[in-house]
Amino acid sequence: MQAPSVGQIVHYVSFGTPGGEYPSVCRAAVITEVKENGDCVGLAVLNPTGMFFNQHICQDEDSRAGGTWHWPERVPASSEPSVLESAKLIAAAYRERAQLVAYLARIHDAHWAADAAEPDWPVICIHTAVGQLSWHVSQTDMGLFPPGLEKRPSDWDGHSTEEKYARLAQLGA
Repeated sequence: MQAPSVGQIVHYVSFGTPGGEYPSVCRAAVITEVKENGDCVGLAVLNPTGMFFNQHICQDEDSRAGGTWHWPERVPASSEPSVLESAKLIAAAYRERAQLVAYLARIHDAHWAADAAEPDWPVICIHTAVGQLSWHVSQTDMGLFPPGLEKRPSDWDGHSTEEKYARLAQLGA
């Protein structure tokens, strides 16, 4: 079984509302922290009105009950996806992450920067009260981000992926 780690994309199952105004639905989320034996995690969850953070969400691969998380559905292990299918799955995962990151860029000071080592992947730099967050973004996903973000020289503060997601978790605390 795959072990969760900070930065992975998972699915969160919402509770819905008691009156049925909003049904229980599966939403994209990013793991912001791993708790205990790895079955419970902290999540940054994207919803239609923005993003919210949950800190003690347990995994449930079977019943998919409200208030739980599970791994995104994948191609069955018994079938070998073609190179094209694999590329599409990877692109879809990057796009799902980009949607979450684009939301952060809307609510915090953000700008584009270039990475000389990855010239085809622009970097979105987001400056928050808890520190800088940055991600490489596919050029095809740039339209998800607020229009008019300026391009500046890189001001990356040297944060690691783990530090970035620890900062993200602090935003929701």
